[in-house]
Amino acid sequence: MSGLRAWLDHRTGYKGLLHEALFENVPGGARWRYVWGSTLTFFFAVQVITGLILWMSYSPSSQTAWESVYWIQHQMWGGWLLRGIHHFAAQAMTVLLVLHLMQVVIDGAYKAPREVNFWFGVALLLLVLALSLTGYLLPWDQNGYWSTAVSTNLVGMSPGIGPALQTVLVGGASYGHHTLTRFFALHAGLVPLAIGLLIVGHVYLFRRHGLTPKQPIRKPDEGFWPEQVLRDAVACLAVFAAVLWFAVREHGAPLGAPADPAEQFAAARPEWYFLFLFQFLKYFPGKAEIIGAIILPTLVLLLIVAMPFLGRWRLGHRFNVGVLGVLLAGAGLLTVQA
Repeated sequence: MSGLRAWLDHRTGYKGLLHEALFENVPGGARWRYVWGSTLTFFFAVQVITGLILWMSYSPSSQTAWESVYWIQHQMWGGWLLRGIHHFAAQAMTVLLVLHLMQVVIDGAYKAPREVNFWFGVALLLLVLALSLTGYLLPWDQNGYWSTAVSTNLVGMSPGIGPALQTVLVGGASYGHHTLTRFFALHAGLVPLAIGLLIVGHVYLFRRHGLTPKQPIRKPDEGFWPEQVLRDAVACLAVFAAVLWFAVREHGAPLGAPADPAEQFAAARPEWYFLFLFQFLKYFPGKAEIIGAIILPTLVLLLIVAMPFLGRWRLGHRFNVGVLGVLLAGAGLLTVQA
């Protein structure tokens, strides 16, 4: 075995790469607050693996999608558990991304020279939400169909390119087979590819600039292996156990009646992490809806993107932490109201 390892190292240099990956210095020692990035990467891998297995039995057609999901849920061995893990892991990723964003902002890890990495993280948050949004239609049930109709109508409200972008997403003037196939292509192809590339860039920039330890540093430095790796592994297992618990309790993921364009479904609701926007829009009826759907969310996003610049002011960091706290508290209140 030692000869084989020496041969592989001579051809690939894997020992040097492994040493660089595992034996990074952690200023101030390993901490539980650093586990979110590794946990997110782990759950993205879970989503890719479960998604590929589901893909093997899924038929992306308006005539067969619901039936194939029904077969996975009720006929395929372990299919309900697979759907449940995929469904609740997606929700876990949203929670983990918010926690990661909170940790980055509170620790000031968005400041120079880490601005680009912070923007990569914001883009990853948006792409994970897009992944959830595009996957909501794939079972082709009533709730997914009519919820997607609402979300694409909001896209159509965007000034300038909105109507054209809505037509591209829908695949024409009405919702149907091409809507499903385009959302499937986004969900299983383009969006995961973009997430994977951003994760690579995010990790590269993170390793380039290193950790941003919470000040003041009170503990001696430790290595990434084994102290931080142990914490990361425990966090991954704990969140995965929670995902399994929800998947077993709910016996998989929900599946409503087949989509029927001729029958309005007034009970359509987005997933819980979009409910704050669903409730927020109620305060902007009629023509004012564009304010709540497009203008204000865009301004909030621009404010978050500008945090590295705002943080340069003397009180800028406190301002950023306060803004993030207000946004999360507001989203929580709107979710409860919804």
